[in-house]
Amino acid sequence: MSFWRLVIQSLTYYWRINLAVAFGVAAATSVLTGALLVGDSVKGSLRHLTLERLGDIDEILVTDRFFRTELATELAAEEQFKRYYDLAAPVILFPSTTIELQHADQTGRSSNVLIVGCDSRFWDLSDDVRPRKLPGEDEIVLNQALASDLHAEISSQVVARLPKGNQVPADSPLADKSDRIRSLPGLTVVDVIPARGLGRFSLRPSQSVPLVAFVSMKTLQEALDQGGKVNSLLASLNPGISPTSREAATASDALKLALRPSFEDYGLSIKRVTRVFNDTTSASETIYDYFSITSDRMILSPEAESIASAAFAKMGGQGVMTYLATKMQKWDESSNAAADESRGPIAYSMISGIDLKDSFRLLDVEGRPIDTLRENEIILNSWAADDQQAKPGDTIRVAYFEAETTHGDAVETHADFILKAITPITEPFSSYRRGREAQYRKRPTLANDPDLTPEVEGVTDQETIDDWDAPFPFDYKLVRGQDDNYWENHRTTPKAFVSLETGGRLWGSRFGRLTSIRIPAREGVTTNSIQQAFLAELAKENESLGMDFIPVKRQQLAASSGTTPFDGLFLGLSFFIIAAALLLVALLFRLGVEQRAREIGALLAVGLRRSRTSRLFVAEGALVAINGGLAGIAIGVGYAWLMLTGLRTWWVGAITTPFLEFYWTPKSLVLGYVLGVVVSVLTIAWSIRQTRKVSTCRLLAGQTSDAHQVAYKPQTRLSLAALLSILVAFVLAAAAAQLGGMAQAGAFLGAGFLMLTGLLLLVWVRLKRGGRRELKPFTGGWALTKLAFRNAGRNPGRSASTIGLMATASFLIVGLSSFRLAPSTEGAGGFDLVAQSSEPVFVDLNRDEGREEILADKQHLLDGGLVFGLRFREGDDASCNNLYRSTQPRVMGITAAFVNHFDTATEAKFRWMKSEATTDADKLNPWRLLASTNETPDASIPVVIDMNTAMYSLKPPANVGTDLELTYDERTIRFHVVGLLENSVLQGSLLIGETNFERVFPNVSGYRYFLIQSPPGKSQQVSELLEERLSDQGFDAVQASQVLEQLFAVQNTYLSTFQSLGALGLLLGTFGLAAVQMRNVLERRGELALLRATGFCEKRLAKMVLLENVLLLFGGLATGTTAALLAVLPHKLTGNASIPSDLLRDLALMLLAVLVVGIVSSLLSVRASLRVPVLSALRGE
Repeated sequence: MSFWRLVIQSLTYYWRINLAVAFGVAAATSVLTGALLVGDSVKGSLRHLTLERLGDIDEILVTDRFFRTELATELAAEEQFKRYYDLAAPVILFPSTTIELQHADQTGRSSNVLIVGCDSRFWDLSDDVRPRKLPGEDEIVLNQALASDLHAEISSQVVARLPKGNQVPADSPLADKSDRIRSLPGLTVVDVIPARGLGRFSLRPSQSVPLVAFVSMKTLQEALDQGGKVNSLLASLNPGISPTSREAATASDALKLALRPSFEDYGLSIKRVTRVFNDTTSASETIYDYFSITSDRMILSPEAESIASAAFAKMGGQGVMTYLATKMQKWDESSNAAADESRGPIAYSMISGIDLKDSFRLLDVEGRPIDTLRENEIILNSWAADDQQAKPGDTIRVAYFEAETTHGDAVETHADFILKAITPITEPFSSYRRGREAQYRKRPTLANDPDLTPEVEGVTDQETIDDWDAPFPFDYKLVRGQDDNYWENHRTTPKAFVSLETGGRLWGSRFGRLTSIRIPAREGVTTNSIQQAFLAELAKENESLGMDFIPVKRQQLAASSGTTPFDGLFLGLSFFIIAAALLLVALLFRLGVEQRAREIGALLAVGLRRSRTSRLFVAEGALVAINGGLAGIAIGVGYAWLMLTGLRTWWVGAITTPFLEFYWTPKSLVLGYVLGVVVSVLTIAWSIRQTRKVSTCRLLAGQTSDAHQVAYKPQTRLSLAALLSILVAFVLAAAAAQLGGMAQAGAFLGAGFLMLTGLLLLVWVRLKRGGRRELKPFTGGWALTKLAFRNAGRNPGRSASTIGLMATASFLIVGLSSFRLAPSTEGAGGFDLVAQSSEPVFVDLNRDEGREEILADKQHLLDGGLVFGLRFREGDDASCNNLYRSTQPRVMGITAAFVNHFDTATEAKFRWMKSEATTDADKLNPWRLLASTNETPDASIPVVIDMNTAMYSLKPPANVGTDLELTYDERTIRFHVVGLLENSVLQGSLLIGETNFERVFPNVSGYRYFLIQSPPGKSQQVSELLEERLSDQGFDAVQASQVLEQLFAVQNTYLSTFQSLGALGLLLGTFGLAAVQMRNVLERRGELALLRATGFCEKRLAKMVLLENVLLLFGGLATGTTAALLAVLPHKLTGNASIPSDLLRDLALMLLAVLVVGIVSSLLSVRASLRVPVLSALRGE
């Protein structure tokens, strides 16, 4: 008979035991395959969400300014665009707005809503979802998530609140902070579309369903006074080009070249400023003639200034910084007071910083050119000098607002100058009127130039100073009659001049240092040549001024690889099922070998080498594994489906929203199959190897264990080690009570593990002593139990392994409960409310003025409370709630007031995992580490991150001392991690100091994230009050404990999943216990036959065998549970573990189910013991 024929014959003859082994292989393979398929499904579902919500949108350009709608048409006409792209659609996008339901009986408000202003071109980008009726004038379409949140339906009336566009930076004292929101009331809901396809459109990768509203582009343009303008473009690749292909990357480069914004699209404008004096007695004379380049935001950005300076250097470009001086007067330094109090200061004057060059050479009253100004020198025009009776050499004090505000407060300061010269200014005979300039009989001077001042809505366009709608603190009492006369005659003409360097130092800010650029008109210099020079320099420097397309689909598809490898995660969560299945394979196969012991002995006796017989059985086992693995693949698909069902229902907390669908790849099926078969074959080979030391004679007698027995020796060292482990466990548990958070949980689990080790050592010692000591007769009611325990000690290694497996599994299932997280005051830093607004808030609610302004008659509700606003830069949610990989986490700016609070706070503080603090002050308050500033270009920015964000959301993971390089706004920023928070409400964000925040994100103004400490018992009242009074800003406050519960739900759900799957593995392991007992029965069949022959009835024998099984089962569960209770109960009693009573009930039910199933499976071995043929068994003995 050939080798393989013998293998096949053995397979068919012993089909029952081989079928059982195949079942074990199928179980192991199914879990391995299923875990890999879960990973495929998560990645596939995230990828599907990305493709669904973006439709055919491959690239997006979103700016913080408006540009011409025609840019989309011009882009689509470019050959480079048509080569790779199919469509360019203009849209208006506001990613953070507020929608309110207008209803007499019902109110609802949704914040952080994405509003899309679009036309039919937007809906052409997807075939999935399209409104039955596109929104027209005063109409709106909601996605289902937003409609449900608002409780709105078709025909409901809603109000949309969104930011006004192209405004002066809000943190400038010249910005109007009270009128930055535009409301669109009376919008009628004409359709509610499903939250799929473009109904799920979002700029950020997240599996959570976004809140989205759609209005017509024209409606938004009219509401914002931005006729014919948009702030975003969408581009779609040609069909056949994959967004992740190399060709798509080439297309992105071509798109960048094809996009050609105009000068106007960058928010810049050119005005030719000319002053010509027509004297009746002589020819016309040009006083000045130049081009003025200004920004629609009053100040040129640093990037635009840099490009313009290089582009216009050969044209004689000259920077100008004009600012508002609140007061200006002659000053007496000796008395530190005004030189003449009776005159009063000159109120609300313009002062320009500009260098004196040939193109702008001011003359003094004698007609002589004025030399270059030093840092502390100033020039007054003749009107201002006469008003203050000032002469060269006098001190002039200039009061002004600091260039940047904090919490919207304009802070007045001053600077003293030496009057260098006085430049003449000509008075008109006819003052300014709307649409008409002032008229002069005498020649005006270079200083007669109101266009040196940029336009400020509500100020520069008013007829009188009394008409000003000033966005800054304005004291009408300071305005004198002569000040108003000057305004009527000269409007915004500066009254004083300083050097450009001085102007930039005093009035420059993170928003820029120039209000305009002045280019002298000369031959060859035209509006077109200026624009072309600027655009050419942009191209040369590869600068876009924010007009960049982002390959959004490519980025989000890359992010869909996820932060959590769910295949590896579920392999870990299913560890006990895999271990139990392999144990079952080993035990069942070994049981089959022991049943065939005589066959093996006969093969060896007739001359076959032991290696040959081993290969015979391994080959047989491999064929069983191969076929079992095939069944395992099919079962693995079902296992994956069951896990996905669990993630959509019971364990939905791990993924936030039930979005998962089943996906598979051939790679996972093959890999799962190969791994399952290989691991099973190795397990089978190991089982066969255990029989190599058994002699041929014992095999012929049907025995598979070595007859050699070692005499029992007292296990004194093991007993001492066991007692020492238990003692150290109690000491560690006592020390753990002084710790907190995860450190405490880890210490308690360590104590429990030491207890488990000690108890298992005691069990080992007791089993060895029980099985090997001198025989004594058993009498009394416990005689049978004692005999069962003696029998369990016959093979102490096997029994101890069984108890150890059960104990370890039950210990981990119960003990890991100590790592369940519960909301704590430390997690929220002592704050009870967390809030976020759609639009920035500028007032400081910790000051009486701020509370008076916002809360009015109800400000007493905040007495004794605190509200800390943080700067907020939109970005990816990098918390555990987002399964997508974060490439641009949101960033928060921590204020000095927030840091100082924790210098003196005696209540709960944030819990720190670790930090770089070295001084006592920094160790007490590690937030102080964020105060470090270094403005060199390559300097890293100190950052604090929650440990979960650092370890799981950032790739590669970060730790204290790690440097992170992240790209924001086409600029790479390097962060240096100086501290890690532990399980905090600030998870998901990068936390940097406010000063550094303002430097790297200069265009972000105000505060949008808030931590609130309410007066005791007034949390709900404070929340409702702030949401009501700040409704225009979309203020949304939630309980800090609720935020923490949502964040902790991920870890707690994983633990629940592990415990559930672990219990399933433990149940499978009980069948392995039955296999062990079957093996014991086979080894002792002669002994059992002898007992029956000497008078033991079948019932008594069955009871004895059942007691042996129950002792091992109960011993394992009791040992593991006892050790686990030491890990869990103290942690719960200290209040730092979230172990609900229903969870303890579920764990108890799990263990009870294991006990019941174990007893039932043990009945199999009882049945086998009763079927032992007495006569043949006695002959074998």
